[in-house]
Amino acid sequence: MKTAPLTFLTCLLLLLSCTEKDKACNGVCTEEYRTIVVNVEESDGSPVVLDSFKVTDLTNDRDITLQLDDTTRDYQSVRGIYPIFSDKYAGDYMEQQIQIKFSGFIDGREVVSEIYKVAADCCHVFHISGELELVI
Repeated sequence: MKTAPLTFLTCLLLLLSCTEKDKACNGVCTEEYRTIVVNVEESDGSPVVLDSFKVTDLTNDRDITLQLDDTTRDYQSVRGIYPIFSDKYAGDYMEQQIQIKFSGFIDGREVVSEIYKVAADCCHVFHISGELELVI
C-alpha cells in the first residue's frame, strides 16, 4: 500500500520537471538518424571532390561542420556528397529555424557557397530552403 503514494509522487515530480519543449515532444521520436546533405557536381554530372568544407550557423557565426571519420569522409567526398546539418544538432536547435552557410574549398580557395534555412523539432532536423544540388 505504501508504494502507490510513492509511485504517484514520483510521477508527479517527473511531470513537473518537464519543460514546455519536453511536453510538446512527448518523447516519441522515430529511431532514424537524419542528415541533410548537399550534392556538389560538375556541369557534366561528375562529383566534385572538395579538399575541405565548412558549415557555419549564421545566427552566431558558430562552426557547425560535422566531423566525419576517414572512411565516411572518403566515401562521401568521392561521390560529391557533403553533410550540412544532422540530428546531432536537434537538441541544440529544438523548435528553431536558422540560416546556415555551406562553403566548399579546393586548394584553399572557396569554389562553392550556398545559404540554407534549416530547422529542428524535438526529434529531427529538416531542410526548409536552399539548393541541395549544387553545380559548379
